[in-house]
Amino acid sequence: MARTFTYREHLKLTLSVSSRNLLNHLNPGPIIGTLNSPLFGESNQLGGGFGAYSDGANNRRLEVQARFAF
Repeated sequence: MARTFTYREHLKLTLSVSSRNLLNHLNPGPIIGTLNSPLFGESNQLGGGFGAYSDGANNRRLEVQARFAF
């Protein structure tokens, strides 16, 4: 979501907000496939994302950005 404010036709302020997994839906990682494990068929870690979002701590993300152009 972005909103642009203009002042005197040559000054612009753009504000934007971006969210990822805002409602905090749990993204489980791969399941355990060892037959002798008591956790067989369950996940015991968080799933990762892609690229910059690859670590498990990024399950919920809110980014706010401001741009001033003149």
